[in-house]
Amino acid sequence: MTLTREFECLDLTFRPVVVDDALYLFKSVGSDLFPKSLPLADIKTLKQAREWCLERALEWEEGKCYVWSCRHLNDSQVIGQVTLLPLENCLALAYWISPKCWGKGIATQMCKALLLQVQSSGYQGEIWAGVHSWNHKSASVLKKLGFQEITSSYANTVEYRLAMAEYQV
Repeated sequence: MTLTREFECLDLTFRPVVVDDALYLFKSVGSDLFPKSLPLADIKTLKQAREWCLERALEWEEGKCYVWSCRHLNDSQVIGQVTLLPLENCLALAYWISPKCWGKGIATQMCKALLLQVQSSGYQGEIWAGVHSWNHKSASVLKKLGFQEITSSYANTVEYRLAMAEYQV
């Protein structure tokens, strides 16, 4: 599977994460609206955000994890990120979006664009995603994309799967 490094969809553009994306990450996770129970909320300083972005950029080059920063085409500011993490028998999907962009359908648009790239790469396996049980908005995004809820092996987490061989836009 060869993943596209840069792509566009409607009014969004996607590029691999770089250290310069750290300021946008830091501002988003530092927002009073950003859920404190999410792992990214542990980023408390710009230095930590830079380190996180650098680690993800290095993991991309090593083929361990793929994080795309998402921007509006008419703006250079990062509004969110989508991630694919190769696991033993599937790919794990994760994403975040800036609180200022919530409720506009952007998370669904971001994930759909990534799934189309995965599909065009020829990947026929499964995509897994997990959300906190309180995170109904993320669960709604996954359901809109065709993910099916599966039995969760983690407390307070709802897990989903999508079979790419059956995925239809």
